[in-house]
Amino acid sequence: MGIFSVFVVNKAGGLVYQLEHYAPRAETEKTFSFPLELVLRPHDERLLVAFGQRDGIRVGHAVLAINGAEVSGRFTADGKDVLEYLANPAHYPVSIRFGRPRLSSNEKLMLASMFHSLFAIGSQLSPEPGSSGIEMLETDTFKLHCFQTLTGPLFPSLCMSRVPTLTVVSSGIKFVVLADPRQSGIDALLRKIYEIYSDFALKNPFYSLEMPIRCELFDQNLKLALEVAEKAGPFGPGL
Repeated sequence: MGIFSVFVVNKAGGLVYQLEHYAPRAETEKTFSFPLELVLRPHDERLLVAFGQRDGIRVGHAVLAINGAEVSGRFTADGKDVLEYLANPAHYPVSIRFGRPRLSSNEKLMLASMFHSLFAIGSQLSPEPGSSGIEMLETDTFKLHCFQTLTGPLFPSLCMSRVPTLTVVSSGIKFVVLADPRQSGIDALLRKIYEIYSDFALKNPFYSLEMPIRCELFDQNLKLALEVAEKAGPFGPGL
C-alpha cells in the first residue's frame, strides 16, 4: 500500500481522528524450543527484545502474538502472563510473532501534540511573514504530508427553531497523511479528506467541533478515498 495512515488534529493540537491503513511490514514469526534464545524485557507496557537477534528478529522488536494469540502489553488475549508462560518448559515448542512496536493511544495523542508544536515552530522560523507551517517531512521510508485549513467552509445547519442557518468552521484543523515516498497525488487526497470531513463530520448534527470524530460515513468515505488514491498509482497522478 502507498498510504500508511491518516491523522486529523484540531487547532489546539488534540488528536481527533486516526486511521491505520496498512499491515505492518516487518513481522516475523518463529517457533522456538526451550530455553528461549532471546531476552525479553517489559518496556512502556510492551515486551521488547532486549538481547539476541536472529532470522529478522531485532533488538527493540515487540512480542505481538504467542501461538496465534494476540499479545497486549505483557499479557495474551486470554490473560496469560507472557514472561511466566515462556519460563515454563512444558509450553515449548512455542510460536512467537515479533514486529515493530505498535503505537498506543496515548503515544498517538502525544505525537499529534508534538507535531502541532513543530508546525507552529516551522511557521515562526520562516524569514517571511505569513508563512504556513510544515507541509511535508521526508524520510527514506515515508513522507509526512500536512494540510491545514486556513478559512472555514460555510454549510447549512438547523437551529432549535428549525430555521436554516450558515455555520462557519474554525480554521486550524490539520489533516496529516503518512505515505510511501513514491506515492503521488497526496495534495489532492488531503483536500479530498477535507471535503469528506466537511460533508460527514461537520454536517453531522451530533458532532461537536474539536471533539473526536466517530462517524461511520466519515470512515467509509475516507477509506474509499484512500483506495482511489492508491489505485491511481502505485504511485499515479492522484484523485
